[in-house]
Amino acid sequence: MRKINFKKLKKTFIIAEIGNNHEGNFKLAKKLIYLAYKAKVDAVKFQTFNTEDFINKKEKKRFKKLKKFELTEKQFIELKKFAHSKKLKFISTPLDIKSADFLIQNSDIIKIASSDNNFFPMIDKIISSKKNKIISTGLTNINEIFFLRNRIYKLIGRKLAHERIAFLHCVTSYPVKDEFANLDSIKYLIDKLNFVIGYSDHTLGLEATSIATSMGAKIIEKHFTIDKYFSNFRDHFLSADFKEMTEMVKKIRKIELLKGSYQKKIQQCEKIFLNSIRRAPYASHQIDKGELLTLENTKFLRSTNSKNFFNMKNIVGKKFIKSVKKDKKILKKNII
Repeated sequence: MRKINFKKLKKTFIIAEIGNNHEGNFKLAKKLIYLAYKAKVDAVKFQTFNTEDFINKKEKKRFKKLKKFELTEKQFIELKKFAHSKKLKFISTPLDIKSADFLIQNSDIIKIASSDNNFFPMIDKIISSKKNKIISTGLTNINEIFFLRNRIYKLIGRKLAHERIAFLHCVTSYPVKDEFANLDSIKYLIDKLNFVIGYSDHTLGLEATSIATSMGAKIIEKHFTIDKYFSNFRDHFLSADFKEMTEMVKKIRKIELLKGSYQKKIQQCEKIFLNSIRRAPYASHQIDKGELLTLENTKFLRSTNSKNFFNMKNIVGKKFIKSVKKDKKILKKNII
């Protein structure tokens, strides 16, 4: 599929983050891709990992759960092909260096998780690749983000960095309470970094993704599940189901229409009113030749063909060179 230039994104790039909500079930993973396609997102995202290189075996319960969720490299390749058949970008987050090597060869975009945005042995490998990268900024402050940005500049230069990399505002909590969502960070990061900025959402509901879009987030990532109560795995509960994801996409697309573009001009729909609701000067009583135009002898009425309104300072005090009857329009040729 065609590579994205993040700086040239024309619409909000919406990612359904399937993550591990398939729980190791390949058929479910495929079904979630299909449902994401039906919801009209732009991309699906998974997590790719080898549990032995990711979780300490002494954490037996955690290790056992993640081991169960593993998909094989062959399965990921099949999922990528299926996503492509639905015109969806295939994204995954590597959670170990071996998985990063695999995704450099077998993904459209690589996502660096908040948990690993300071894990430079893996970051350097991913950044140095030709892949597009999305970096979540949870667990960091602005100085740490600047450090990461400057490291990226040294590795691939400014131009490629801004074309291939986007940062996401993210709060690493599951779920994020409203008082910690801090969506103003989106505008802050846009101003401070001059990169494409998006938002990875961990809140409950859809309000945050709508607000983030209106604030200028060009990428929206939301967890996606078949059923919020599928199991006791934490991510299901904070994920959008099919109905919510479909609604979220519709809301984001409407917000894009409402936002328009960063400019101020007369809109096409306004032009038909230019000649009917602008005002024009009329004589409030009989005005004789030689009189001066004042606010007392003039009234300003909405009038057909009044597109070019007289500038007040250019007409008040001017002399009439011919008389004008009451309620007649005052024309430029009437005054000097």
